[in-house]
Amino acid sequence: MLDSETRRMRAKQVGMLMQAYRRSFAPQGGSGRLSQEGLLRLMGQVDPIYLERYNHSTVARWESGATRPTEERLKVFGQALNLSEAEVEGLIRLAGFYEEREASRSLIGNDQQESPEASQTPVAVATEPVDETPSFFVQGIRFSLSRLVLPGLGVAAVGFALASSGWNATWMMMLYIIVVATLVLAQGFLRLRRSNELRELYFISVFFLLSSKLLQAPLIRMDPFGYYAIGDFAATPIPYLLSLLTSLLLALAAGLTFDFLWRRQLAGEVSAFNIWQRTACTSFTPLILVYSVCLLLTGLGTWIYLLLVFSILGGTFMAMLVLRDETVSFNQWERRLLLQAGLAVTIVLTAVGGALVIITYLYPSMLAIPDHTLIRSWEIDFDALGYPMDELMDRYRIGAVWSSLATVVFMVVSLGGSLLITIYRLGEREPTNPTGNDD
Repeated sequence: MLDSETRRMRAKQVGMLMQAYRRSFAPQGGSGRLSQEGLLRLMGQVDPIYLERYNHSTVARWESGATRPTEERLKVFGQALNLSEAEVEGLIRLAGFYEEREASRSLIGNDQQESPEASQTPVAVATEPVDETPSFFVQGIRFSLSRLVLPGLGVAAVGFALASSGWNATWMMMLYIIVVATLVLAQGFLRLRRSNELRELYFISVFFLLSSKLLQAPLIRMDPFGYYAIGDFAATPIPYLLSLLTSLLLALAAGLTFDFLWRRQLAGEVSAFNIWQRTACTSFTPLILVYSVCLLLTGLGTWIYLLLVFSILGGTFMAMLVLRDETVSFNQWERRLLLQAGLAVTIVLTAVGGALVIITYLYPSMLAIPDHTLIRSWEIDFDALGYPMDELMDRYRIGAVWSSLATVVFMVVSLGGSLLITIYRLGEREPTNPTGNDD
C-alpha cells in the first residue's frame, strides 16, 4: 500500500494533470476555457450524481491535490472529456490504484498461504470517503449561525446585562463596542486561512466599516441609526446593542450575496459579461444593497462616509477577484509592476485618509450629526443624553477622529495587505476554491 506522503504526492500530480486536461478542452468546439462547474456538468452527463451532489469546489480539491479522486471518478472524468483509454489508464496508474491493488493481492496471497481459513473470509478493501460539498443553502445556514446567531446572542446578552445594571458610562460603552468588534474580527481572521477566505474577508470588512462609525457614538451618545431617539433608549446601552446587531445582519447579507455571485462567476453562468463586468457585479452588488438599506436607516453623514469607504472596498475586491481569476496570467515583470502599483495606491490612500481625519477634526459639520433619516426625523434631547448642546462639537471632534483613524488603519492593514498578498502570490497561485466546506 502507498504511504500517506506518497498518496499526497500522487494526488498532487493527478490534480495537475486533470487541470491541464480541463483547461485544454474546448467546450462544444468553441473558444474559451472549460470551467470547473462546466467540467461537473459534462461529468453529470455520464453520471447524474455529479450534478446532484457536487459543485466546483470538489473539482478544485481534486486539482489542488487536497483530495485524490477515486478510480471510478477518474474514469467518468475521462469519458466526460473524451480521453483515450490510454490517457485514463495513465491517470489511474499515476494515482497509484494499480500499485495498491497489487499490494492488496500480495497481502491476500500471503494470508491465504499462512492460513487456509482466511480464503473463506471476505477481505474489506479500504475506499476513500465520499467527497461531498454542502450546497450553498447548507453553507449559508452554517455561515449565518456562526457569524450572526452566536455573536448576536452574545451582543444581546451583554447589552441587556449592562442596561439592566444601569451601567452606561462612556468608557464602558466604548469598551463594549470595541470588545464586540474585536471578537467578530478575530473570529473572521482566524478563518481566513481556510478555503473561502474572500467571503470571510468581505463579511468582516463590511461589518467593521459599519461598526467603526459606531465608535464615536459613546462620546456624542448618538448612534448612526438613530436608535437613541426611540423611547427611553437615550443614554443606555440599547442603541449600541441594536446598532451592532444591525451591522452584523447587513454584513451577513453582504457576505452571502458576495458568495452567491462569486459562485455564479466561477460556474460560468454569467459568461455574457467580460471579466471586469463580472468582478464588478460580484464586488459592488452586495455593497449597493447594504448602502440602499443605510440610505433609509441613517443620515447624511453616514451616507457620505459609506459612499467613500464602500467605493474603496468594492474596488479592492474587484482587483483581487481579477487577480485570482484562472483565465488571467501575469509574467514576472507584470507581477512586480502590479506589486509596486498596489503599494503606491495603498500609500496614497493612507495619506488621503489621514488628511480627511485632520479635516474632520478642524472643520466638523452639523450635517454629520444623526438627527434624521429618509423615513423620520427628530429633535435631539440633550437633557436625556446627559450633556449640554455646547459640548456636542467638541465631543464629535474626538469621536470622529477616533472612528476615522480606526477605519484608515483597518483599510490599510486588512484590505491593502490582502491586495498586496494576492499580487505577491500570483506566481504560486493554486486552483480557485472559494466555497470549500469551512464552516
